[in-house]
Amino acid sequence: MSRFLLQVALILLVVLFALRKGGRPERHIALVLLGMLAANTLYGVLVGWWTDYDEIPWYRVVFDCTGFALILIVALRADRWWPLWVSGVQLLSVLAHLLRALDADLHPLVYAIMERWPYWIAIGLTGLGTYLHASRARTASTD
Repeated sequence: MSRFLLQVALILLVVLFALRKGGRPERHIALVLLGMLAANTLYGVLVGWWTDYDEIPWYRVVFDCTGFALILIVALRADRWWPLWVSGVQLLSVLAHLLRALDADLHPLVYAIMERWPYWIAIGLTGLGTYLHASRARTASTD
């Protein structure tokens, strides 16, 4: 539960930072990440928390694929490098589901790590991208 609360706190900080200091790509990707977390949490509240990775959580496959598609659209339209990295790490989550579907012997812990950690990396990259955009905008305004 503490990891979940830390994740919620981090994504809220990144979203607020992106809304305040970021450009359009920063805001859009931060909101996509927040939407993914909100949809997962809402599903967990309505249906029950999913803690067992012995089977594929198909609702998370849908969330990850939708998030990947939305982030990729932003990344292809943005003039920044970091959205491509975020789409790349989100693709890792999608590929984790594919690997699990192809190899039923994949250990549940390995599958959980492969599916969850890219989201943490995406949060960090979005925060870094927003920071770099804000510092670049600040430097450009002082010149």
